[in-house]
Amino acid sequence: MIRNQRPYQLMYSKTGNRPVSLAVAICARTCGRLGFLVGGLRKQEIKPHDSLERTRESLEALCPKPKSDVPEWKPMAEPDPAVDLSVIVPVHNAEKYIETCVDSILNQKGDYRIQVILVNDGSTDRTAEILEKYRGLATVRIIDFHEGGSASRARNEGLLYAVGRYLMFVDSDDKLRPHAVEALMRTAERENADVVQGGWQYMDEAGIYGNVQIYEEMRYTGRHRADCLDLPGMPWGKVYKRELFEEIRFPSNYTCFEDTIIHFLVFRKAKTIVSIRENVYLWRKNFSGITSTSQGRPSAIQGYWIVEEMLERDKILGLPHDQMFLASLTMQLSNYCYANLRGLEETRKQEVFLLCCALYQNYQIEYEKEIGKMAYAIRCGAKALQMNRYDLWCNQGRLFQLMN
Repeated sequence: MIRNQRPYQLMYSKTGNRPVSLAVAICARTCGRLGFLVGGLRKQEIKPHDSLERTRESLEALCPKPKSDVPEWKPMAEPDPAVDLSVIVPVHNAEKYIETCVDSILNQKGDYRIQVILVNDGSTDRTAEILEKYRGLATVRIIDFHEGGSASRARNEGLLYAVGRYLMFVDSDDKLRPHAVEALMRTAERENADVVQGGWQYMDEAGIYGNVQIYEEMRYTGRHRADCLDLPGMPWGKVYKRELFEEIRFPSNYTCFEDTIIHFLVFRKAKTIVSIRENVYLWRKNFSGITSTSQGRPSAIQGYWIVEEMLERDKILGLPHDQMFLASLTMQLSNYCYANLRGLEETRKQEVFLLCCALYQNYQIEYEKEIGKMAYAIRCGAKALQMNRYDLWCNQGRLFQLMN
């Protein structure tokens, strides 16, 4: 039975029978609270040395804010009642893994009718040649796209052709477990869920499996909806009702952190989110990927610009500014932003922190009573942003890294 309460999550070893993160999580929480208390003894409050406008100009010179693409959205295709699930795979120079990825989707167990959309975005290796073997299949659509290797643009292009009742995103170097679609779709239909999150497992470049992330069976709805932010914000490992993406797209002009839409927009638009224990996804940890390599580079500042972009989209969608909005905004401007920026030099991190505080303080005042109801880590992040406490902001960011 799907429960309706705060989740309990475990990371299992690759043997699948020993929890390895419960002690780590307890230690992380304890260390975080101790760090928070110690941080209170050595306060580091930062105020702008110059105007916020000049601080912003300084960051813009280093990493210009990408242009919003909201007016350019095209409508999705009309749904086809004969298709249960559309699986969208953005592909760019993926010759090493793409065949394994596609085969894992086509060989799914169960009776669900699947449409596979492969968006080949300007690949210059053997990817196009490999994809040709699938072109004649009735359930596969190959889209030749030439927009420069942007996963966001490729996913958005795939959405234009998706006709399934539900949607799923799979990265081209990853794999689905054989019963992934069956487990996720069965739950989605039984619970009438807008989003269903499954467990996942690390996989290295050689295909050797590592630790498994397991989620307890939970149903997030009503007053428990905000607890769903404990689930990961990656696009993969989930199925979504297609309606969620009728007015939402990935920010195509961002080179990283585009998955911010999942927590900040998609989860907030969803009425019911469910997590299941089944391991459905194999994620290949790519240390040369865009997100990993962006940390420490000027492009990491997009980790802040994306929040401004999300707030612009939030106005268009007219989503409620409730506890879930405040919790998501707090997490984006504290834990997530620090994680994205942690490799930058100290001066740049402090400049971004000042913009985070100014932006947060514009929103949090009317919801101040809601902060006390939120999780401890979010309350700490809120305090850092409310009081310009750079030490607490850094401490929460480091704790976030430890717990993940």
